[in-house]
Amino acid sequence: MKNVPKKKDFKDVKKEIEEEMIKKILDYLTTGDIEALSQNNKPNSYMNAYTAAQVYADFGDSESQRLFNYHNEKIRAFILECKDKVSVVSNSYIIDAFIQNTKNISFLIYWMNRVFCYLDRFYTKAKKHASLAKSAMSIYTEDFFNIFRNNIFIEVNKLIYEDRRGNRESRQRVKIVMKTIKDLDYEFPKIVKENNNIVWIQDKPNENKNTETKNQIQNDWYDNYFEKETRNFATEKGNTDIQAMSAPEYILSQLKYLDEEYERQKEFINPIFHDRINKINYQCLIGNHMKTIADMDTGINKMLETKNDAQLTQLYKLFKLFPDSLKEITEKFQPYIKSRGNAIYENKELSKDPKKFIPELISLKKEMDKLVLECFENNTEFQDVKNKAFSLFMKKDVYAKQLSNYTDHCMRSGFKGKSQDEIERTLNDIIDLFKCLNSKLVFQNETNKKMSERLIKKQSLSSLSERLFITKLKQEAGVTYVSKMQEMMNDLEKNKTETENYKLSPHKGAPNGIKLDITVISQSAWEISKKAMELIELPPFLKFCIEDFENYYIKKHQGQKLLWCLGLSKVEIEYKYLKNKNISVSTLPQLLSLLHLEKAGKLTLGKIAELCGCQPSTIINDIQGLVFNPTFNPHGQADKGIIIGTFNAQTKEFKETDEISINMNFVSSRVKIQTIPLAQKKSASEVKQAEIEEAQIIKRYQDNILQATLTRIMKSRIGQETTHVWLVNEAAKQIDLFKAQPQQIKENIEKLIEKNVIKRNEKNRTCYDYIA
Repeated sequence: MKNVPKKKDFKDVKKEIEEEMIKKILDYLTTGDIEALSQNNKPNSYMNAYTAAQVYADFGDSESQRLFNYHNEKIRAFILECKDKVSVVSNSYIIDAFIQNTKNISFLIYWMNRVFCYLDRFYTKAKKHASLAKSAMSIYTEDFFNIFRNNIFIEVNKLIYEDRRGNRESRQRVKIVMKTIKDLDYEFPKIVKENNNIVWIQDKPNENKNTETKNQIQNDWYDNYFEKETRNFATEKGNTDIQAMSAPEYILSQLKYLDEEYERQKEFINPIFHDRINKINYQCLIGNHMKTIADMDTGINKMLETKNDAQLTQLYKLFKLFPDSLKEITEKFQPYIKSRGNAIYENKELSKDPKKFIPELISLKKEMDKLVLECFENNTEFQDVKNKAFSLFMKKDVYAKQLSNYTDHCMRSGFKGKSQDEIERTLNDIIDLFKCLNSKLVFQNETNKKMSERLIKKQSLSSLSERLFITKLKQEAGVTYVSKMQEMMNDLEKNKTETENYKLSPHKGAPNGIKLDITVISQSAWEISKKAMELIELPPFLKFCIEDFENYYIKKHQGQKLLWCLGLSKVEIEYKYLKNKNISVSTLPQLLSLLHLEKAGKLTLGKIAELCGCQPSTIINDIQGLVFNPTFNPHGQADKGIIIGTFNAQTKEFKETDEISINMNFVSSRVKIQTIPLAQKKSASEVKQAEIEEAQIIKRYQDNILQATLTRIMKSRIGQETTHVWLVNEAAKQIDLFKAQPQQIKENIEKLIEKNVIKRNEKNRTCYDYIA
């Protein structure tokens, strides 16, 4: 049979609990004699008190209620004693008195909690009473904390003020008080011992807690005391510093203060207030003074002009905390980039030479990229501003043309001796500048022409570099943009196979003993001048060679037709009747001129042009190459050329009536010489006419793109209302090859109306409909 303990009188239970545990704790809290406590407070004392409470509580709810009330009364009695002690303390010492008495109260509550914890497990929950810890905290709040709340808040603010001014001695006191304030807001408090300290913790998550009562005491402190103090301090600091400091000094001062503020927040301010505190500081220290900082003599413009990356980094670090202030940097950053770019363009020595001009722009672009990356943390807003600034000062067509010229120079000779990595870096730089062009269509047109010329004349250093450039350009601008360039490269690949097959003929690719090197290209991709396609009256032995290749090609590719670009031809001539057996690389008209002179002895330039079936200007230009080419006549002497005649040696001018003949006394120290004429400088009128024609071609391209875009947009909006303003804006947005102007878009809308592609809506004349 189970042995049931005999029920004790409640007075006896209280006496036992007090003698075993509570009296010893109270004596310790009164005397501070830690040795007496450690000697008397043995484990069995706590267990005796706990067992007495447990046994009595097991007799029923009324017994548990008596114990619960006793627990609260004992704590309240001690708290009231503590209140009386603190009440007589002056305000300047109230924080220390508060901390010490709170520590004593926490100590008592901790042990009372342990003695009576049986009630939490089997009584307070069942009866929906507040837990022992919650009850103790409520008593502490009502009978102690609330009595001194206002004075404590005021003194805490004073201590934080001193801490902000650099006095760190009071920080630990503030930390303890703020921890206590935080603890009082716990809905499910639990008091435990950690590292010989009594601490409150949140026992359960406050998922169902009413948000209106959350952090009530902390909000009271913040809303009624701390927010105002923070605003006043930050305002005073900002106003004082902005008057006394330069822009860099002000920036460093505020960054230092904010770092210290973050440290204070981390140490003793609940995270729920961090954003609110920061917002006040950012407004008072940055927002209120951002324009003044930016416009100072030592401000943003000075930092940019002196390229002081360290100061710009600090500036951004401060301003990014208040995002609205970033516009103060961007508003000065964009004009700065434009001014740097315009300075390069206005330097005529640079801007006329793409080999100098484009590297300067690349250097500027890299400098600005690095600035945005390192000083402005690659912020997308700054990237957009930087790219827009480059687009604004690079809006003229000259930038697209010079970039194309520079690319051409690199492909012809600029990459000579460079490693593959260096080539790729240069191509990446070119693409980076290409992204900034407004006139991408001009670049495309110029690049197609120049690539066509150097590939057909075999002046490109590397097909690998050409293909790499096309690949990078395709990634940036799309497949359509590089379609002609890609087709040119494909033609050259096919031509290699075609040439090898032709060499398998019985004559091994040399009909009549003349070695042929023929390039077959597609007419749609290559930019060939009309002059290069002019017919030339060939001698029979050359006609035979052409007919031989045509018969081979047409037989293999039925249905195709060959057009000969004889103006692009080069021939190697061996001079057997001169003193030295020289070999020259010459043009086809030069060969024909020499053949006619060999037979006739002397002929006028006009007669030679007639015999060759060429324009006199073509023959005159080519004859100049036979006389004044610097490879054999560096001093430009009239009697040192392969040709001599009655032309004006001083002005180097030739007339159709001038007679010429072969210079049988020609001597050159070089075996192989060049007679290809140098490119003639165009007159001002020719340059102007060429620009007009080029502008017309670009205009036609732009109109075609605009009309195709407008048609596509209208076709996708069948059944929808399309206003004039919306259509103009949408077309401008979709076109990235050039900057479409509203007037130009309007003109092409009218052209589409004339072509019956679209029409004006009958009910609303400001809208358009697609004609299906």
